[in-house]
Amino acid sequence: MPPRSRHLFRIFGIDIDFDASWFIILFLIAFSLAGEFQRLPGWTTTTIWGATLLTTALFFACLVLHELAHSLVARSYGIEVHGIRLYVFGGVSQITSEPKRPGAELLIAIVGPLTSLALGGGFTLLAKNLAQNSPLQIMAEWLGIINLILGVFNLIPGFPLDGGRILRALIWTANHNFLRATLWATRVGKVIAIGLILIGIVQVFQGGDLNGLWLAFIGWFLLTAADQSMKQTELRDALTNYAVRDLSSPFFSRVEPEENLEEYFARAVEQHDYQPALVMENDELLGIISPSDLRQLPRENWARTTVRDIMTPREQVTAVSPRDSLGDVLDRMTTKNLKLLPVLEAGRVQGVIGRDRILQLVQNHFASHQIPH
Repeated sequence: MPPRSRHLFRIFGIDIDFDASWFIILFLIAFSLAGEFQRLPGWTTTTIWGATLLTTALFFACLVLHELAHSLVARSYGIEVHGIRLYVFGGVSQITSEPKRPGAELLIAIVGPLTSLALGGGFTLLAKNLAQNSPLQIMAEWLGIINLILGVFNLIPGFPLDGGRILRALIWTANHNFLRATLWATRVGKVIAIGLILIGIVQVFQGGDLNGLWLAFIGWFLLTAADQSMKQTELRDALTNYAVRDLSSPFFSRVEPEENLEEYFARAVEQHDYQPALVMENDELLGIISPSDLRQLPRENWARTTVRDIMTPREQVTAVSPRDSLGDVLDRMTTKNLKLLPVLEAGRVQGVIGRDRILQLVQNHFASHQIPH
């Protein structure tokens, strides 16, 4: 799980996590809804806060459905989905690699906004069939409007919004060059982001409108996200021609499963080796352990606890093959915050691949090559 994220639940095999910043938007929406509901005649305090909490929960359920649609379509194309993460600007599907074809990119991108538009239409239709000005009708009406806004907003061709990814898919279809398509989609995204910032600033100075400040903040976020997305794409392009076999090392730290933690830690300190070690028995990989794993136990328990007791077992270890692309491998390591992965061929350990070695290769590449624009 990425740093600063916490687990909520799991659905269709996909983890739903949240970032600490999620509480900001959670509070803002609840506060805004409570303010609106308080102005409605005849609503008791219990009704106001009950409707506020339920509407807020349903809104985030809609966000999860939006991202879940992206994730399930991506998975249907064989793309690994690490999870869905909720944060201050909504949610993001943590897809570990880019689609291989523009058609896949188009479908993965467009299904999210279509889901929001469908939810918006469904809630709006529901509101029309409920008693006018009843709590359920007001809630359904608000959810209908907010989902329609969410769907339309995400169709704006500002990369990395869904609309920007749709634009990239169309450009990619036309020029057959993923990197150049990303570059042009990013440029359009930056123009839109700067436009949002300027409009927001004008609104703030003209009327002190806090909505303008929020609009400028969204523009700044999109501008930053567009830059980061372009850098990630350039990084992946730099690694396209490299496979794990080009950078893996046959030398790695190994430890016996029955060794106690005190012995394991003492050797790691003596050898200044704080990297993860493979837990092996008769050349069979049983799991992986890192010195940081020892934090889960008090020091006085180390001498009577074995490596086997706290290691990450084989079935939970992310492993790669010598033929895997370094770009895909780096995505997996970054998404899951892993420093080292075992390299397996026909079930046997061939070596390890370290994130630091991949990043060093990228640094050397960018120092000697210019990415074509």
